[in-house]
Amino acid sequence: MPSSTPSIEFDEKGECSYCQSYQKIKLHGRNALEKIIKDTKARKSKFDYIVNISGGRDSSYTILKLVNDYDMKVLAVNYRNPFTHPIATKNIENIKRILDVDLISFSFKQGYHENLLRTNLAALLQKLDPALVPMVCVSCKLIWRNILRIARDNDIKLIASGGNLYEQTSFKRAMLGGNQNQSVKSYYSAYLFGLVKRVMNNMSYLKPSTVMPMINGYIYSNPYSPMVRFMGRGIEKLDLFHYIEWDEKQIIERISNELGWSFADHNLGSWRFDCRIGHLKDYLYLKRLGLTEKDDFYSQLVRAGIISRDEALERIEAENDIDISELEGLMKTINLDLSVLPV
Repeated sequence: MPSSTPSIEFDEKGECSYCQSYQKIKLHGRNALEKIIKDTKARKSKFDYIVNISGGRDSSYTILKLVNDYDMKVLAVNYRNPFTHPIATKNIENIKRILDVDLISFSFKQGYHENLLRTNLAALLQKLDPALVPMVCVSCKLIWRNILRIARDNDIKLIASGGNLYEQTSFKRAMLGGNQNQSVKSYYSAYLFGLVKRVMNNMSYLKPSTVMPMINGYIYSNPYSPMVRFMGRGIEKLDLFHYIEWDEKQIIERISNELGWSFADHNLGSWRFDCRIGHLKDYLYLKRLGLTEKDDFYSQLVRAGIISRDEALERIEAENDIDISELEGLMKTINLDLSVLPV
């Protein structure tokens, strides 16, 4: 991680504060997972789980694991994101066909996501604060309302996801006053003050068109956010990789062989390729911080002993290469010119 990383410090040996404060991830274990699986099967419901699939790597593996390895009855749910990469859409079609699962797709009102991205990006660019770059993803943070509704309508008591703890970006937490070792649940209350402080420095966010989506984005942003936990009382959340080891090689090998899964560009990596907005976020982080979420992700894998530092550096060099034509196409979709972005 470069010296431009927020809140980073180096000692006399050149070791950074992120490494010094790193704590090894403790998993719940396979036995705990299998107990949950056994208890779930005992309910004898039409569906055991909901899995929200994006066509990306880890959600594809999660549904494969539950269906093929544990013989679970899964209802797949997908938000028809207008910025989904076409290859990810094909992956979703393969999941439905090959695993023979029911799939419910939903979308927001036509143009809502595009308009909200344009509005939030315009506000962000008035005073580009890297701590607020995640605001460009606020639309996707609202999908949990729909997922909970689908769970209640189908009497499903468990929602499974493929999020893993290495993805919890340390530098984003640091910018909002949190730390890399906070639990997901405690992080939400801890970073609220930091978020409000940052927003107050950019009054463009206080317009009606941005402030309400921003509030909803905070309270609905993921399974552990305040409103999702409140509205989802009685519905349990299961993060697969909080129980078993996340093994990238095995994951890609299985979903490629068993689901015909693929991703857009092997030089750009398999992580979060499924939404084209990720490319925009990478560009903005690079322009302001000189790093992306991938730098943080691979650094965490190095600390955990999963990959070598040399491999991490090689991946980062390739995957942080921004495709300007891809970025230009995204901007045209929301009727903004590429020239509005920082250079």
